[in-house]
Amino acid sequence: MRPLAGMKKDEIFLEVNSDERIGPFRTAFTNKSVTIYETSISVTEGDKVIRPLPNGREEFYTILETHYSSGLSAIPAHYTLKISKDSAITPPPNVGNTTNHISISNSQGFQVGNYNTQNLELVLNQLVEHINNTDASREEKEEAKGRLDSFLSHPLVSTVVGASLPVALGLFS
Repeated sequence: MRPLAGMKKDEIFLEVNSDERIGPFRTAFTNKSVTIYETSISVTEGDKVIRPLPNGREEFYTILETHYSSGLSAIPAHYTLKISKDSAITPPPNVGNTTNHISISNSQGFQVGNYNTQNLELVLNQLVEHINNTDASREEKEEAKGRLDSFLSHPLVSTVVGASLPVALGLFS
């Protein structure tokens, strides 16, 4: 009885020296590593593991690390190869473990987060400031701010503006 014979269900090839294909080798394949129970090969980091697929296509993996083991009494000598799939799409860095550091100085009108209403508040503040800084008469300024207040008081506008409406209406008091 050969130990580990039942675990070697996959067939792979190695591409060494960028052009020489050797194999096939029977192994237990995972997407992270391959163990080859063959000691006469010369394999190094950067070589390729080629995995034939049932549909006639092949997957290519780059060898990232090679580890040789002389084995134990029941485990024969072997190479363990850490691999990375060549066509794999890598996730953006820090997915699921993000830490943001934000430094803001001498700034107005910045926004942090999603779906914030700070932009509307900023625009309304600037609009009122511009109205107050015009050369128009006091009555014209009050009329313009009153019309803006009427616009924001409309039920449709209050539905769309939502949570920022009380802040916006406070600008005109």
